[in-house]
Amino acid sequence: MGVPGLWDILRPAGKPRSLTHLSVKDGFEANPDGKRGLRVGVDASIWFFHATYGREGENPELRTMFFRCTRLMSMPFLPLFVFDGPKRPDIKRGKRITGKNHWMVQGMQEIITAFGFEWRMAPGEAEAELAYLNRIGVIDAVLSDDVDTFLFGAKTVIRNPSATLSGNRGHSLKNAAGKDDGNHAMIYRSSDILNHEDIQLTQGGLILIGILRGGDYCQEGLDGCGVTTAHGLAKCGFGDSLLKAARTMSREDLEDFLVGWRQEIRDELRTNSRGHLPRKSPKLAKSVPEDFPRVDVVLAYTTPVTSEAKGPGHKNTVVDWDKEPDLGKIAAVCEMYFEWGIKEVIIKRFRNVLWPSAVLRILRRAAILRDRKAALLASRGGNAGAMPVTPRKNGKERRAPPGTPSSMIAKHFSTMRLDSPHARREMTLDEEDEEEEGERLIVKIHSSRRHPSTDNILEYRLEIAPAQLVRLCEAGIRGLRTALPPDLSDEDDDDDDSEDDEDGGGKKKGKKKVKKPPPPPDSHLRIWLPACMVEMVEPELVEAFEKKEREKAEKKAAKGKGRKGAAAAGA
Repeated sequence: MGVPGLWDILRPAGKPRSLTHLSVKDGFEANPDGKRGLRVGVDASIWFFHATYGREGENPELRTMFFRCTRLMSMPFLPLFVFDGPKRPDIKRGKRITGKNHWMVQGMQEIITAFGFEWRMAPGEAEAELAYLNRIGVIDAVLSDDVDTFLFGAKTVIRNPSATLSGNRGHSLKNAAGKDDGNHAMIYRSSDILNHEDIQLTQGGLILIGILRGGDYCQEGLDGCGVTTAHGLAKCGFGDSLLKAARTMSREDLEDFLVGWRQEIRDELRTNSRGHLPRKSPKLAKSVPEDFPRVDVVLAYTTPVTSEAKGPGHKNTVVDWDKEPDLGKIAAVCEMYFEWGIKEVIIKRFRNVLWPSAVLRILRRAAILRDRKAALLASRGGNAGAMPVTPRKNGKERRAPPGTPSSMIAKHFSTMRLDSPHARREMTLDEEDEEEEGERLIVKIHSSRRHPSTDNILEYRLEIAPAQLVRLCEAGIRGLRTALPPDLSDEDDDDDDSEDDEDGGGKKKGKKKVKKPPPPPDSHLRIWLPACMVEMVEPELVEAFEKKEREKAEKKAAKGKGRKGAAAAGA
């Protein structure tokens, strides 16, 4: 995919970052568009390509996509998947493109919808549509390993961090501890690409390199033109003049323009008058064909089919980012497509695969609701920082819960009807009071850390009670599968909560692993989540934790003083 050698040119402009750090700092905390998350676009066709490497179990391709979605859900990313549309090019990478949708489209859209992610159909190519959406600010970045996104005008690209990609094998990303944690990616911005002294490439320059080196629309490029020569010609400005001509001229005028433009390319190759080429290349100058580049190839890069032609009100440009994962639907997808789609196994796997991500999303939703309440109070002239207070029936003051009440979780994270009268009507104040007195989702904060895998953002070790999450998932399971396949591996069903891993250093080495029986589905577990999210939603728990930590520190300091005093008296 993309242009050979172009990532190597752009590499000096890339900045390594933890995906957790990126989504928390630039998404949740920066709060673009008031959605408490980083809005990222994803080219669905690239996921189709990677999914073909799936080999395990029933529907291995969809299984790969499912677990990739759980990965996105584990951080405050807000994904928008874009699928190729009917006006995509007829030929790409030397192959004729059929008008039919990819066979995985339906299954993938079901998975995307269950996870509460957004998806749209592009008029033409998905990567061109994503670049347009990034350019106008609908999304903050494009998550991709295809460099063509920059040729189409994208502003920010998060390069797929997978070590299986050929371009990443020799440049694995390591965290501050020198480990490849799989949680770091290179972030590329068009402004850095333009301003880096060793790169200095505009969109026009990037397009020119794509045409000279060969890409999706003309794989052969200019025969004999290496990446350094292509880069030099781009620095000369030939790409900028080509881009301007393609966007302002008719097809006939563009063909006339290319005659003189082509001759200028030949002259520069022969003389290197501007000094950007590695050497003079008279032989290459003579080999430039009279029909190079083809007009169709130029227009495919410079004026791709996108929703820009439909105007700013097109549905692809209007995204409210207000959907949440539907836990019951996620369970139903597993039951439908995967051989382990039996209730007991689904719930067992979700304990590690889904519960931490679900709690993070619940915290995000609670933060958004808190923001909205504060804005409403401010508009009415109230104190935006104060929590609303209403009288209880028994005469006592009732303070609205600041955290994650079960009514909010049921409302936003499942469309399934639980077998409860509370699921069918609004709760009364007395019932909400009873709910407050029940078990909370987040029970306690046990510890804190700053870990290299997250670029040292502050995290809290939370104890959570997943009983409601279990019930919401069980409500979506219809009992389509009743028997466990005899060859189902337990390898992915390991329910090690790593509760002794307080520092996040992974499983301790040297100890022989003993197979434990799975814990009860409703039993508590501990997870690491960003502290800033917990601080906003559960301030009382944070205050209690910090008070306890202060008391520990004071006790430790007092012990230290006592030992020093005893030593001085003995001397």
